Amino acid sequence: MRNICLVSIMFALMFSAPASAQGWFMFEDKSEFFTVNFPAEPTVSVTTFESESGLTLPAKLYEAGDASGDYSITVVNYNGSGASITETLGGMAYAAWNYRKGSGEITFDGYGQVDRITGHQLQINNGDGSKTYVAIHPHDARLFILEATTPPGMPPALHFQNSIGIFDQEGMRVRYEIDINAQTERWYRGGAYGEDPEQGIADLYDVFEEQEYQRELAAQAEAAAAAE
Repeated sequence: MRNICLVSIMFALMFSAPASAQGWFMFEDKSEFFTVNFPAEPTVSVTTFESESGLTLPAKLYEAGDASGDYSITVVNYNGSGASITETLGGMAYAAWNYRKGSGEITFDGYGQVDRITGHQLQINNGDGSKTYVAIHPHDARLFILEATTPPGMPPALHFQNSIGIFDQEGMRVRYEIDINAQTERWYRGGAYGEDPEQGIADLYDVFEEQEYQRELAAQAEAAAAAE
């Protein structure tokens, strides 16, 4: 992956997906606070990422591929690195800038979000006819960099970009509501991906369920007040 310096130590890790799993599946590593869809069990490498000021940050690179393309996510950890708040928050912009320095033709370069977690996306046409799709999301002093490169003629890899989910320290999936001023509020209901519906975090498809639930609560409160 471009702009990521791999350390020579590599190791394969087996996680929650069964060994017999074939095709795309939901992979998760709660020790690095994320879930994403992969076409096969990924290889995990210890790596580093050079920050804007030249700090060497610890990171992990997860890679898998099939006939549809090569897919990876790099998780960069700014925690305890000595990076300033400005540098940490600017990590997304810096990572995007590194991609812009490449030789490919950038056909999209703009804002993106998943579960209302802010992000940036790029689409790049490479000289060999392949296409690269990038999504970058910062959260809780970590930077999640997704990259998919597909052969000529393959459909866009948006299903990979949009599959990322991020967990909090308790292992609960994170989702926010956001307003026009970029102020966020955490949602605490939804039961995404098999989580307890009373404790899980809403995902993209639980929005209407959450709104209905809030209406039910308001109706119950109104009925209780009227009965007093």
